[in-house]
Order: sequence, then C-alpha cells, then structure tokens
Amino acid sequence: MVLATVTNAAAMSRTVDGLGRRGELIIVGVDMEALDITPLQLVGAARRVQGHASGIAVDTQDTMRFAARNGVRAWTEEVPLEEAGAAFQKMASGRARFRMVLTTGN
Repeated sequence: MVLATVTNAAAMSRTVDGLGRRGELIIVGVDMEALDITPLQLVGAARRVQGHASGIAVDTQDTMRFAARNGVRAWTEEVPLEEAGAAFQKMASGRARFRMVLTTGN
C-alpha cells in the first residue's frame, strides 16, 4: 500500500508500478492534474487506486490508534531550518521521498 500525501499527480502515478499484487494507492494529497496510470497497470496485478478525504478528528484518532497498535512510524527527511526554501522546493517538485521536517540547532 502507498499512502500518497504528496500534492503531485506525477509523483503519485510513478508509485503504481511499485505496488505488489492487490496493492493499493490511497490518495489523500490533492492535485488538479490527472494521474498518468493505464488500465493495464491496474488490471494486470489487481491493483486499486482510491481517494480518501482526511482531516476530521475521528480519522486522526483512528489513524493514531492504528499506528500505535501496529508500530507504524513516520519516515522523515530532516533539513536544517536555514534550508527551508530548498526543502519546500524539493517537496513541491515531488522529489521528496519522505516527509520534510525542519530542525533547529537545539
């Protein structure tokens, strides 16, 4: 399963071939561009793409409980605060592999 939190349709589209049989791409990041996915990419391996509106409190509570119960941890890329502009550009372009987290010198 890929949980697409990015707001870049091209980046989301590139994840489909990495899904295993019966894999799912769940989209919570919104982009106005169309996904570039062919029916063969989905049908050949019984993959699914679905969107999910997130953001209400009960969704967050359910997600946090699931993560705690199953040992799910966020993958982050830490960047010094001084490089915030570069981190934002990396995220906006879809080149960020993980959540971009700004750090201070403390």
